[in-house]
Amino acid sequence: MADGGLHHHLSASGNFGQVIRKNYPVAIGNRMDATETESASLVGPLCTPLDLLADRMTLPKAGPGDLAVVFQSGAYGASASPQGFLGHPAVTEVLI
Repeated sequence: MADGGLHHHLSASGNFGQVIRKNYPVAIGNRMDATETESASLVGPLCTPLDLLADRMTLPKAGPGDLAVVFQSGAYGASASPQGFLGHPAVTEVLI
């Protein structure tokens, strides 16, 4: 589970007008060289089944404190998301 969810990245959750939901490219940023992988879904902290950021992807095994990276987000990250949804805090964006 990620600290952020659809309220920080609405388009990654598939709720930004997509007819068919597709995963953005996702990686575990601090485990790019990991060899042990698993099939996993990346979900956010909101109490709704819509808070799904990546579904059934092969990713390195992740744990608390690891960094999930959502690639190819462009302008449709935080600025196009309902940031105050359910009273959760704002997101910190990092440009790499």
